[in-house]
Amino acid sequence: MRKSLMLAVAGSIAFAGPARADSLEITPVLIQMVGGERTATITITNPDDVPTNVQIRPLDWSQPDGADSYVESAVLMVSPPAVQIGPGESQVIRLVVDNLPEIQAERSFRVMIDQIPRESPPQGAGIRTAIRALVPVFLAPSAAAKPNLSWRAEMDGAELRISASNAGASREKIIDLRIFVDGQEVTRAPLAGYVLSGATRVWTVSDVPASARSVRVTGEGDWGEVEVDVPITP
Repeated sequence: MRKSLMLAVAGSIAFAGPARADSLEITPVLIQMVGGERTATITITNPDDVPTNVQIRPLDWSQPDGADSYVESAVLMVSPPAVQIGPGESQVIRLVVDNLPEIQAERSFRVMIDQIPRESPPQGAGIRTAIRALVPVFLAPSAAAKPNLSWRAEMDGAELRISASNAGASREKIIDLRIFVDGQEVTRAPLAGYVLSGATRVWTVSDVPASARSVRVTGEGDWGEVEVDVPITP
């Protein structure tokens, strides 16, 4: 099922006075290509009653230090890279993966969509706020590609670092990630995030008792529930 995302405020300018939020509708909110597929589309709709300018940039997505990192892509192309969308109108953005040989593990990208705020708000009241979306784009070697996670826990000063390493050929998306010590939850709020193929994702948790020797990790992944006991590495 194709899903649509209505974007709200992603950032604003520090300024006295009221702020006005623009909006965009983006479909789909995730793109999956498999095997020999190398093309896809994103539709951006402007539901407002005034024109809006949008910039679109393709990014390579990796996790070199346990966190998401983005650089301009040399293999994912978008067309057009910038566009003005009229009131109530839509624009189709074409994506093409080029100069990429056959892959053995999933490649991950993001399409960064920036709505450029108008300099002059209607009636001169307040300011406009900028909107940014990062649409995930995945290219998997086959429909059978799956993640394969291993977990590690270690103390870093007063903080606990929980890491998930993915040796599988596909990413895993984890939500509602919670950490327990002796049956008591130590996460102040549920954690979440992608673990890309061939990468490691790190989460940091405070308030872990110094006497703790292991933690229980629970959560929900695209490929099933997460429930694992992880010893804490000294």
